Amino acid sequence: MPIDVITSDKIKLTIEEAGALGRQALERIGLSQEDAGTVTDHLVDNMMCGYDFAGLPRILAIAESPELQKPRRPVSVVHETPISAVVDGGNNVGYISLVKAVDIAIEKAKASGISVVGVNNSWFSGRNAYYLEKISRAGFVGFHTASGPGLVVPIGATRPALGTNPLSFAFPGKPDPLIFDMGTAMTMWGEVLLMALLNQEFPEGVGVDKDGKPTTSAREIAKGGVLPFAGHKGYGLSVMVQAFGVLAGAKARAGEVLDSGFFFIALSPDLLMPSAEFHRQLAEMTSKIKSLPRQPGVSEIRIPSERSFREREIHREEGVLLDRAVHERLLAL
Repeated sequence: MPIDVITSDKIKLTIEEAGALGRQALERIGLSQEDAGTVTDHLVDNMMCGYDFAGLPRILAIAESPELQKPRRPVSVVHETPISAVVDGGNNVGYISLVKAVDIAIEKAKASGISVVGVNNSWFSGRNAYYLEKISRAGFVGFHTASGPGLVVPIGATRPALGTNPLSFAFPGKPDPLIFDMGTAMTMWGEVLLMALLNQEFPEGVGVDKDGKPTTSAREIAKGGVLPFAGHKGYGLSVMVQAFGVLAGAKARAGEVLDSGFFFIALSPDLLMPSAEFHRQLAEMTSKIKSLPRQPGVSEIRIPSERSFREREIHREEGVLLDRAVHERLLAL
């Protein structure tokens, strides 16, 4: 595989090279060709959109997860109504099961105008916006939460009990949807793992060590936990996301609050107003925001997801950067 070296610490890959690297690494650790392609498409898109920590480095976490060694079975629907479904992920990595859940959500929303889908028995779901973009580009408003096992320390506690618990919203738009995807922790766990691998430091206030004491060391935070963002506000949102995980059928584990649970809503704007009118009003709203007077030194007022879509097109042509240490470990899998 030809590699364009940028610095001693990073290498540059074309999108095709990044895809081949990811697929081959995932197949070597036991994923089928189809599943490896599904996961890699997600990871490479994350890097194209500017989220390197959520890209190919996540394969290392997948490879090291104890869940990978447990038996897996096909993703299946275990409960269903005309507008809802509960999906058993079959202990497959979430990048696989959630794509199938999104397909179900879209099909049910096409038939009924609205759908609710929960996913359990799955792990490592990736970037919420990736799934909601599929829902919104199909013409639906989307809402998505992803709860997980204990990585985040509740306010006043010394040990983690909550996932990083992102929640996301999406609205169909032209030419691109309006998407907001946020974690409820100070940082995402994928970034903790990547920075720990590279032996890097976080700013103060991001996490604690295994004894619940503040630390800036990514390696110590990986042994301890991350703090909620914005204090009690982030903590409260995290608890709500964890509750949606319960609704999705997440199971309790010994010594932890809950396993991972994923929740989706897809609904047609036509339930409330004609879609064409909604698109017109949404475009008018975002245009007004972007045309507001700017602070000195501000070249543009951006709306959520705008930067990611631009970066995707840039990286489609220019390729992506990958830490050399990550590249070497992927080749060694």
